[in-house]
Amino acid sequence: MAKGTKPCCAAAAIAQVRYLTVNGARIGITNLDEILKSAKTVASDGEGAIRTELLRLVKIYNYVPSQAEKAYEDALYSEYLKTGGSHQ
Repeated sequence: MAKGTKPCCAAAAIAQVRYLTVNGARIGITNLDEILKSAKTVASDGEGAIRTELLRLVKIYNYVPSQAEKAYEDALYSEYLKTGGSHQ
């Protein structure tokens, strides 16, 4: 799927789900691979900018409860680092 395009149907959307552990729960995140790649564009701005961008992008395609935002941010940033992201 091309960057920035929405899935054509529910089946295509489900194919884009990856799972993260957030506060001990396994959570499906739609478009996680694209989100992690896109966040690299702000890497030179430091860790805070990366965390903010990751959460912003996740919220486009996924529901994030306001009380869990910090936990999502932590899990997303950890996954970002695992996939070769850096905070320069």
